[in-house]
Amino acid sequence: MEANAHQTPERGPQEVPGLTTVRILPTREEEAELLVLRALAKVMDEAIVIPNTNVKVGLDAVLGLLPVVGDLGGAAIGSYILRAANRLGVPTVVIARMLFNLLIDAVIGFIPIFGDYLDVLYRANAKNAALVVEAVENRQTAARSSWLKLIATFGVFLLIVGGSLLGTVFVVKRLWNAL
Repeated sequence: MEANAHQTPERGPQEVPGLTTVRILPTREEEAELLVLRALAKVMDEAIVIPNTNVKVGLDAVLGLLPVVGDLGGAAIGSYILRAANRLGVPTVVIARMLFNLLIDAVIGFIPIFGDYLDVLYRANAKNAALVVEAVENRQTAARSSWLKLIATFGVFLLIVGGSLLGTVFVVKRLWNAL
């Protein structure tokens, strides 16, 4: 079919820049490692559903009931996911986000009683496993999207820690003046 002067030929997908992306599929070894990471995250954060609720509890929450030792043990088990991410070639910024998730999980876990509840809700291992899967399956975009999220998360974390410290100083000062 001839194109008239007022008609433009239709472009094929190979002619449109930016619309085609090449997806690098994980190898069998990488798929096996991702399967192990998903299973570990499920055991640590989502093993059992509490009856009559949607709340999932895993081994991390049970270990968190043991003061200090349980939280450190949970963080040590969670660090396996970091090691696997490094072996899989996950970008450094994604690994930094994962490390930050583990740090938040450990700090939250140190708060008596209330920290155990927050630990159930935070699910650092499930988040980290999802980050690894996303980074391996989307190698092109994983690092770019992680920078902004890392900076935002770190900023919020600093605000929370700073607010907590400021609040503690304020309460101690008020109690000191009251005496």
